[in-house]
Amino acid sequence: MSSVGGAPSPKRRKLRKGTQSCWECKRRKTRCTFATAAEAICDGCRSRCTPCVGQEYPEASTGHKAASDGRQRHMEPVGSQPWPTTFSIGELAEYENPDALSRLLLAAWPSQHDLDLISTVPVNVSVIYHGAICMPYAKFFSSKHILSPQQILCRPTETSHPVLMARRLLLLAVLLQSIQPCVAVTKLASMTSDYRSMMTRLVNTASRLVTSNDQLITTLESIECVMVESMYLNNAGYLRRAWVTNRRAMTMAQMLGLHKEQAIDVSKVMTIEAETRERIMPDYMWARLVFSDRYLSLMLGFPQGCQDNVFASPEALDGCTPMEKLERIRGVAGGLILQRNHAERTDLAATLAIDKILLDSASLMPPRWWLIPATTTSSAEGAEAYFHDVIRVMTQMTHYHLLVQLHLPYLLLPAPSPSEYDYSKMSAASASRAILTRFVSFRSPDPSTAYCRGIDFIAFISSTTLCIAHIESQRQRHVHPGTPATAFQSLEHERLSDRGLLEQALKIMETMAEGHKDAVAQKIAAILRPLLEMEGRSAMGDCCRTSTSLDTPKQDEGVSGTSESLSKLRIHIPYFGTVKIEHNPADAGVSVHRRSGLEPLLQNRQDTDQRIRASGSDHHAGSPTRTSRAMDNSEWSALPSFIDQLGALPPSVSTTRNAEFTDSAEARLDIPSPAIEAEDWALQGLDTALFSSLIQGHEEWGEDTIEMVTKQA
Repeated sequence: MSSVGGAPSPKRRKLRKGTQSCWECKRRKTRCTFATAAEAICDGCRSRCTPCVGQEYPEASTGHKAASDGRQRHMEPVGSQPWPTTFSIGELAEYENPDALSRLLLAAWPSQHDLDLISTVPVNVSVIYHGAICMPYAKFFSSKHILSPQQILCRPTETSHPVLMARRLLLLAVLLQSIQPCVAVTKLASMTSDYRSMMTRLVNTASRLVTSNDQLITTLESIECVMVESMYLNNAGYLRRAWVTNRRAMTMAQMLGLHKEQAIDVSKVMTIEAETRERIMPDYMWARLVFSDRYLSLMLGFPQGCQDNVFASPEALDGCTPMEKLERIRGVAGGLILQRNHAERTDLAATLAIDKILLDSASLMPPRWWLIPATTTSSAEGAEAYFHDVIRVMTQMTHYHLLVQLHLPYLLLPAPSPSEYDYSKMSAASASRAILTRFVSFRSPDPSTAYCRGIDFIAFISSTTLCIAHIESQRQRHVHPGTPATAFQSLEHERLSDRGLLEQALKIMETMAEGHKDAVAQKIAAILRPLLEMEGRSAMGDCCRTSTSLDTPKQDEGVSGTSESLSKLRIHIPYFGTVKIEHNPADAGVSVHRRSGLEPLLQNRQDTDQRIRASGSDHHAGSPTRTSRAMDNSEWSALPSFIDQLGALPPSVSTTRNAEFTDSAEARLDIPSPAIEAEDWALQGLDTALFSSLIQGHEEWGEDTIEMVTKQA
């Protein structure tokens, strides 16, 4: 048979029985597999964008016949689809020589001198893999696929696939990211370049050549690379860039079918190495991507990328451990909170339904599991025991963070009666306290700036929430002096211990800001310091009120959290506006003052509450009814009864926004560009989402003021 253009067909070689690999897979010593029986190109050559030439033809043959017949050895003597004889200019430029791409990636690898210095720095393996584990935890700890820091520092070969080399670059960058500056000063001083510049170069090289190249993101390994890059950006404090990067990984995973409900045949998913199928389970990878997307979306106030919960179906949960079930149900709850926030942030029926899910899911773990683990940098039982503790405390903090996000909108919501939303207010305060307790325990012995950056943001939200909860509790006590004390006012008994937690959290942030030159910690401390001053003065009976405006502060007023004096705190949120907390003059003789424009919103909220009560809800906002639960050992690992109903929230009576809300702060929010770096805006929009939750539904932006605490008697 003649090839196109009349060129003679390459002469077939006689093969040994059982020889099936193409030349490229043989050279790389990888398994030669095909996605379907009709494929003419093996999975490896397709991912590498190289010709698939069977060993029955000479290795140097470049004719299209050799490539097209590469699959004939497996299926039929004639009739295969020919390999294309021409390529576009873009394809030639990007894929004509993958080895050249590998050489470019290898050029970014540190010198042996620098690697020897880095190897002297103690690093726990948990910092490398946290947030990117795509298999059951038990299998992960027992597998041989965990690269030690020493293995990561080994120089890859020039024949390594570009995606595999990019993975090594990204893992090395994460390892460098976890090094404390105080350690780097003593052990890395003689490096040829600053280690922070090195890790930036590693990530930029991998991103520019591999993870930003959609044609290369077609395998499980390449999606894993994008996940690691997102984890790096998250730890660095670039939340919006991490959100965008993780969303790209989700899109590519959907193209591979990882999001489908039916079980995925791992053998049919494209991989570069056969061993990857043992290290990455597609359903676990998809679940991890959704978890990250919903976490970042909640932190930034962005919409979620996927509302499906296939990872939490009864079939998917059947083979999970109790903690894995807790993680997956927690992912469902995060999605439902985002769904509620998009429809109506203060939808009481939806809030109580999600609260029930979180309450039931907590019982999956035994009571002693909820104790604070003793996380230290050097565990006597080794890296595995320390990693177990890290995963445990991260799971606990994320659970409590969801409770804060769920009940935060009710903290300052005006209620028809003093105790109307006490359940939500107490839940937000209690969850914030639990988070700060774990934050202080986790950060105190080792306040590393980068590793687990997310807990710093969670601690910021919890500190702000707990401060405002105490201010609001004081306001209620002064506004209703002759009425019986409410459950929320009992928060005063916890004030001193809470104050100690808040001051310790602030001290940790200040240590990170001063000792580690951490811009994120510096901005958080700049807000918490004057906010604590406000809380202390409100406890003495001083009058405090909050106001919002779209004004941009002058150059000398700062851009994040500035204290104009001991009586005024101005928090400027770029692209959003300014939140100002100040003490009222001594002659302000009103207890709760609202300027014009607030009444229509309050009336709308009261109408909504009346419709909820009229719909026959069995729950009361102050004390929702709970069914008794027998806390025996069998219940800790039992499947929750609500798991079959983990779909979208049912339409409620308040799922559409009233006309008064369409011109709210959230509706007019101009989301900043993801290209803005942490130095330009250290909190990356986290403050935007937080204060949006607090003021959404309370004020018509720029026109209203709510006084939080009455003047001193």
